[in-house]
Amino acid sequence: MNIVVIGSGAREHAICRLIHRSYLCENLYCFPGNYGISQIATCKDISGVDEIIKECKIINPDLIVIGPENYLSQNLAGKLRELNLNVFGPNKEGANLESSKEFMKEFCLAHEIPTAQSKTFNDYQSAKNYLEINKGPIVVKYDGLAAGKGVFVCQNFDDALSACNKIFIQKIFNKNENKVVIEELLNGQELSYFTITDGDNYVNFGSAQDYKRIGDNNTGPNTGGMGTVSPAPILNQELEDTIQKQIIEKTIIGLKKDNIKFQGVIFFGIMVDDNGSPFLLEYNTRFGDPEIQSISLRIKSDFLSLLHATATNNLKYANIDFIPFKKSICLILATKGYPDDYPKDTTLNNLNDFENSEDFYIFHAATKMNDGKIFSTGGRVLSIVSLDESYSKCREKVYEVADKIDWEFKYFRKDIGSNF
Repeated sequence: MNIVVIGSGAREHAICRLIHRSYLCENLYCFPGNYGISQIATCKDISGVDEIIKECKIINPDLIVIGPENYLSQNLAGKLRELNLNVFGPNKEGANLESSKEFMKEFCLAHEIPTAQSKTFNDYQSAKNYLEINKGPIVVKYDGLAAGKGVFVCQNFDDALSACNKIFIQKIFNKNENKVVIEELLNGQELSYFTITDGDNYVNFGSAQDYKRIGDNNTGPNTGGMGTVSPAPILNQELEDTIQKQIIEKTIIGLKKDNIKFQGVIFFGIMVDDNGSPFLLEYNTRFGDPEIQSISLRIKSDFLSLLHATATNNLKYANIDFIPFKKSICLILATKGYPDDYPKDTTLNNLNDFENSEDFYIFHAATKMNDGKIFSTGGRVLSIVSLDESYSKCREKVYEVADKIDWEFKYFRKDIGSNF
């Protein structure tokens, strides 16, 4: 098969690795890709929706896999399906589960899916009026896509008002109209759970726990994720059964009832409260980053056949198998200063000293090659992933490599997986 993967991050690198190792894969393309991806796929420096559609018409691939959420919200999947191409990823209507927090809340309410109580506001003053009565702790969420940075966990009124100011007044996410969802703060432990569906059938794809904040001990602002462990350590059989009945099954049934055709992966961001009850915090309609990096090394079965079955409505014939009893950890190496201001085009000197294998891999998120040297091009730059029998052994490997990478501007959390 000829495959096209859309995106340029470590998520897409992980997806490309799994596809590349499939016996079904003949030619693999990635638009636009990065230096790491270029080692296993043909990368083309195109990123606009129209450009991508034009190139896909030329290649006429057997499958297109869309990685980032912004393409899904722009209905790239729907436009490609109109050309009778097989696509893994939902149309715009399904992508609304992620791209609109308000839509997600309305969907949960309609289908009795447990989630935090919330209210939606279209302007700063009405949000401020509400916060003066409900002063916190409380959560302020930007309604649209924000690369993992649109959620503000606020301990008091001042923090919440500051978040609303950033969204409505400073317009840090959108220079036009803005909207916020303000919801109750749920306490407990978070986990990420993944389900793949073709609209009729579904298979569960695994779990992970994410470290979202920039600093050790979960301090500082939210990021796109600074590391993950997989499977989620807090997920036992009883909890998984409850998640299945209360959240996953209701979601799949709800999509059918609402006539939302969904072919792709649903990421369930779940809070497990102190009583062990799960609540849905958010949907993502694509593989999580950095969750997929850690999950990917645990996959034993043919990933490409699973994606193709999903895109062709044949999921009932597919399966997912994991390497038994193995755990994995992903550690993010970011540029110093992320998620705020940080330098670009910094040099990574010795990446080729580290050899990838079945139980160790360095995924590239923001790299390029110039004159024989590897440079950074963004905030989160590398994902170092290790597979082993215990979280402690995984930790030893990823931190050993992180310390050895010769990069003046590297930053990473020191506590990924330390509490398991």
